[in-house]
Amino acid sequence: MRTALLVFTALFMTGYVFTIANAKQSPTIDEIDALLSKVSKNVESAGEVTKMAQTMNAKMVESKVAEKEALKEDVKKAEAKAEALAQKVEVYAVKMIGSGIDTATEEIKYSGPTYDAYLNYVEEGGKEDFQYFRLYIYK
Repeated sequence: MRTALLVFTALFMTGYVFTIANAKQSPTIDEIDALLSKVSKNVESAGEVTKMAQTMNAKMVESKVAEKEALKEDVKKAEAKAEALAQKVEVYAVKMIGSGIDTATEEIKYSGPTYDAYLNYVEEGGKEDFQYFRLYIYK
């Protein structure tokens, strides 16, 4: 038993020596501090870049909102102009029909109090067309 104990101790000591000799050395504290400072600098620069991106995003959103409001105003102005032009076209078409000029290529949308009175006249059983009603019946 004594020889077994000596053999086991000799093997244990030999294994311990070779294990320590092949172990990887841990980095020194200065290297770890240098790596940590480098990481912290990178984190700070990433934070600054994120802040800049957020401010630029906010500015861009504000400019897009202002642009959208300007476009809404332009659309309202254009719609008002289109309505005014449509009314002028209707007036000219009615004048052309009154003068005897054929406007059959363009559909005319009548509106106004005279046309409303004509629709009432037709509902009540009137048989005349709008032009006859406008010229001779409606006063």
